[in-house]
Amino acid sequence: MNKRVAITGLGFCGAVGNGVAALRHALKSGESGLKPLTLFDSELAGEYPVGQYAGDLAQDFRTRKRPLKPRELARLSRSDLLAMVATAECLSHARLSAAELGAAGAGVYLGQSVCGTYNSELRYIECVREAAQRGHASSRNLSALYVHEGANSCDAIAREFELAGPFASFMTACSSGANAIGLAAQQISAGKADVMVAGGADSLSRIAYLGFHCLGVMSPEGPRPFDAHRKGMCVGEGAGMLVLESEAHATQRRAKILGWLSGYGHTCDSHHLTAPHPEGTGAIGAMRLALADARLGAADIGYVSAHGTGTLDNDKVESIAIARVFGERAVPVSSTKRLFGHTLAASGAIKAIICLLALQDKSLPANFGLNTPQDNALDLLAQTRSAPKLKHAISNSFGFGGNNAALVFSEGP
Repeated sequence: MNKRVAITGLGFCGAVGNGVAALRHALKSGESGLKPLTLFDSELAGEYPVGQYAGDLAQDFRTRKRPLKPRELARLSRSDLLAMVATAECLSHARLSAAELGAAGAGVYLGQSVCGTYNSELRYIECVREAAQRGHASSRNLSALYVHEGANSCDAIAREFELAGPFASFMTACSSGANAIGLAAQQISAGKADVMVAGGADSLSRIAYLGFHCLGVMSPEGPRPFDAHRKGMCVGEGAGMLVLESEAHATQRRAKILGWLSGYGHTCDSHHLTAPHPEGTGAIGAMRLALADARLGAADIGYVSAHGTGTLDNDKVESIAIARVFGERAVPVSSTKRLFGHTLAASGAIKAIICLLALQDKSLPANFGLNTPQDNALDLLAQTRSAPKLKHAISNSFGFGGNNAALVFSEGP
């Protein structure tokens, strides 16, 4: 980064609870939020657990900001609400008022993939059932389908929090949230913005749940990333949002700087629709670009927050990539997806928060579910580890289509 980018606010909601405090507790206790699916009916619900958010999103938003009117709720998807709840927390955490956001020309970058699919599925099912009962199709108000598009969450956040600056929605599969954060940081580093709200949000849906099952990558026992006997992933939902600021802006308003986003790299494998490149070329490139952007060497990194889905291909290839980047040095590595499942586009944003908590608490989260490491070349964290000298961490996010992103975070002042 040409100029330092400060992180001053964090927001989270997911299967382990509402708020960064709930996430921090789960990281320390190891209590998983994976449970049987109840959001919608499926014959697989009792067989494959999910990371489903258990709270009332409308009530959660009311608690954090204000009550939403029925007409407003009708135009918001489950993904929109997840994003808005996390955004309300991160802005409150940063102590930024609407007036300050307006004066700074704050913008929003958001990563998504499922978007409003869950709500679209509900309306489609209602229409089909009604047509079957009548024996023919009938006219019906389909205005709720407007929430299906990916930009709806960005629209909702910008409108609710009066963010009139740079605005974009990104869809690069499971690296979407990480790319949104990295690209927002570039806006600040280039002097095009002083404040950006960035992250990712995704909800559960039938298409995602059944789609991953059809690919044969879901595990009935929960994910066990990097374990020799791993059986696959679990789908989750959630949101992670960050407030990014220029160093000058954060210093001027005397904000508490939680850490720095010091490096960002992204690449494409150009290899396969769903499978990663077997030699990890794209993953290696993303990590090396992020390190170069941060002006750091591999030896400076004290923790790798792995993408670590628990699938056979991802973990194998990511292990190869990490070993190539860090050489013979066994850098501590862990994946936290057993806590809340694979939250798709939100994953990179949630892991960004996990890296910042690690830097603040000087504590590395365990690779939950690990019994038999698949690769002794990696320093896989079987349990939480104290790291008093931790100064820099890197977070990996890899998506379908070979979309790779890496973010480097550094400790705050």
